[in-house]
Amino acid sequence: MSREERKLLGLSLIEAGFVTREQLDLALKKHRKTGDTLGYTLLKLGYLSEQQLLNFLESKLGFPHANLANYVVDSSIISLIPEDIARKYQVFPLMKVKNSLTVAMLDPLDTFVMENIKYTTGCDIKPLVSTKDEIMQAIDKYYKSARDAAAPDKPSRELGLKELRDFASRVQGIEKREGVHDISEDAEAQKASIIHLVNRILQDGIKYKASDIHIEPDARGLRVRFRIDGILEEVMNLSTDWAAPVLSRTKVMAELDISEKRIPHDGRAQIEIDGRQIDLRVSTFPTVFGEKAVLRILDKTNVVFSLEELGFEEDVVRRFSNLIKSPNGIILITGPTGSGKTSTLYAALKEISDVEKNVVTIEDPVEYQLTMVNQAQINPKAGFTFASGLRSVLRQDPDIIMVGEIRDLETAETAVRAAQTGHLVFSTLHTNDAAGAVTRLIDMGVEPFLVASSVIGTMAQRLVRVICKECKEPTHISDEVLERLGAPKERIDMWRFYEGRGCANCKDTGFRGRACITEMMLMNEALRNLVVTKSPSSRIKLKAREMGMRTLREDGLEKAGRGITTLGEVLRVTQRDEA
Repeated sequence: MSREERKLLGLSLIEAGFVTREQLDLALKKHRKTGDTLGYTLLKLGYLSEQQLLNFLESKLGFPHANLANYVVDSSIISLIPEDIARKYQVFPLMKVKNSLTVAMLDPLDTFVMENIKYTTGCDIKPLVSTKDEIMQAIDKYYKSARDAAAPDKPSRELGLKELRDFASRVQGIEKREGVHDISEDAEAQKASIIHLVNRILQDGIKYKASDIHIEPDARGLRVRFRIDGILEEVMNLSTDWAAPVLSRTKVMAELDISEKRIPHDGRAQIEIDGRQIDLRVSTFPTVFGEKAVLRILDKTNVVFSLEELGFEEDVVRRFSNLIKSPNGIILITGPTGSGKTSTLYAALKEISDVEKNVVTIEDPVEYQLTMVNQAQINPKAGFTFASGLRSVLRQDPDIIMVGEIRDLETAETAVRAAQTGHLVFSTLHTNDAAGAVTRLIDMGVEPFLVASSVIGTMAQRLVRVICKECKEPTHISDEVLERLGAPKERIDMWRFYEGRGCANCKDTGFRGRACITEMMLMNEALRNLVVTKSPSSRIKLKAREMGMRTLREDGLEKAGRGITTLGEVLRVTQRDEA
């Protein structure tokens, strides 16, 4: 709605006696701040009732009123607008004639809603006005009937992301609509469709809490996959014609050179969805079928920076909390990519940072911004590496330092020197277990006595999927199987195992969310002696177990036995412990 149209609408409302000049001025001021329509703003401020707005829209602006009680709506019409969108925008589909869809809504002047419904359905929208109560009652009635009619004996895995796949089909059908159009109009329509398609992919990726979105060309076309709870799931297939435009749109968002397709690119983008700021880390890579892209979603509102919420056992939380309060030393978090190391480091920094400490981080990249923490991102092209950054940080009077990863001898030696001179240093390594972290530093070339005297604790971790609470049911695991897997005999009788049968809540996967399993090794005199003598990691691990360390496999079995995850998940991410 243009500025002039809003002005005319406001004057019409004043002339009709619905609002005063002062009320209109206040509503316009709030409307400009919030972006809500003028009609909705007047409703929120209490200057207009729903009935007054409906009467005005009908009598003055010519929008017909729809008495929804008089309509009988076919399920095929209901399916055109997904239930979550109908509820979000308070709209209800009534009938379709050719490519024109009649929709009941509270405010037909809301062009944002009109455009979203148009793109979602692929139809031209004919609005009728109705009250919020009537619309919500119709949604409750008809969508419940549609769900009941469509409900299979066992929920299909397709139900969760079917909406997105249907949308892809509608987008691909845009160029196949009847009628002859001007070429320039077709180009603009396709451009708008591409933008909306990419936006929709991002919205659904965030909605389903995907950590990464994979956009990949192959021999069949363009495939889109979401990594949800650590597992990739295919959600969309598009024709080959859409590959280049979708990749180009993705690169434009990340401010990458769309003309250079022969080499990999890395970039960042920021989007806003429902008032939330979402950061995207974009990586493109040339393949034989064209460029592919992976978008890492960094949703600040979906981040857990609490050790308890990460799924740590109570005793691990207690011991790790004590460890990170040490005045100096090196604390190493180990595990493969995607095992939650960064989340653990952020949780630790959040717990110990305060106004009395100077906390500095060197990261690649800075994934989330923390309060009371000075964060820096490396830039190797400019000569700003982990090693050079760490040397500079030591001149910044730090109390606590976090180095994203120890990748080379120079960084390792500088970290050791920092710990030896009274600083607490956090970092990560890629090793299979906690004991392997100390031997990795020695393998890099750090003197064993320096490793033994500076490292105060290491923790290996993995992420396992959590059983869905809505469809959780008991399952039997024989004692013989558990004993072969290394379960302590004294714990077996106390454990109860579960699995998820699959439901709409978990998209028929049986899982919803993830938790951390850990292996925490606190350094002591006996372990330091083994490090100094360059003992292998297997011997260091055996000694740590003798002194009470719980391994990744043991911690995973404990979580499975308490019904948090499944035995299969534990076996997927852990190795058998050597006797």
